[in-house]
Amino acid sequence: MTETLANQTTLSTLRENIINLKEQEALNDVEELLKADVPPWDIMNCFNESLTQVGTMFQSGTYFMTGLILAGEIMRQTMELLLPHLSEIRKPRKSGLILVGTIEGDIHDLGKNMAVWMLEADGFEVVDLGVDVPSRVFLREVLQREPDAVGISMLFTSCAEHVKRLARLIKEAYDDRPAPPIFVGCGFLNPSSENKADLRDQYMLERKWLGVDYLVEDAFDTLRLCRELVTKKFEQTKSS
Repeated sequence: MTETLANQTTLSTLRENIINLKEQEALNDVEELLKADVPPWDIMNCFNESLTQVGTMFQSGTYFMTGLILAGEIMRQTMELLLPHLSEIRKPRKSGLILVGTIEGDIHDLGKNMAVWMLEADGFEVVDLGVDVPSRVFLREVLQREPDAVGISMLFTSCAEHVKRLARLIKEAYDDRPAPPIFVGCGFLNPSSENKADLRDQYMLERKWLGVDYLVEDAFDTLRLCRELVTKKFEQTKSS
């Protein structure tokens, strides 16, 4: 019981150190948690929550681009510590191919990178196109690689038109055959209401506005969705 409380305290400290961009302190916390056999997924969940807060602080003007870069570096070093542990617990599954990238006009990659690492740790093959990716490059790679799903990352509302254009181009290119599902992770999708009906309506409006199939809130939501999509595709292929 005491050990559990100590681990929870360290997780709370880790969360604060990430939010406050204290690099070495955060890495020390991660090492301490791993030595205490805290599940790596719990540590990643802590990072997910903390990085969401960092993104919110960036949007509000509390942090600038240097803050995002430092948070990304903390995450990169943490993943180097976590990946060996994640590979040990990874369960065999029907792997799928997921193509992701940050749309043109946007260079943020915190959420995208974390989603990529989580997908790869779970057994997915991931093609990461990087940041500031033009629609024509996105489309070319989609048509060449035929992924099971396409993930578009976007933080700035000014990039929404690029996302809408890319979604339209992909669907037009597939024409008479099903296009791969398109999902978007957007920093500006912050629900203004706790009412479930209102949230559902907001989700449907924003998804329809962007012309995509799904919206994801964070890296964990991305992993959940990709598991569902690949499992569904595998079952459909097996039954046909």
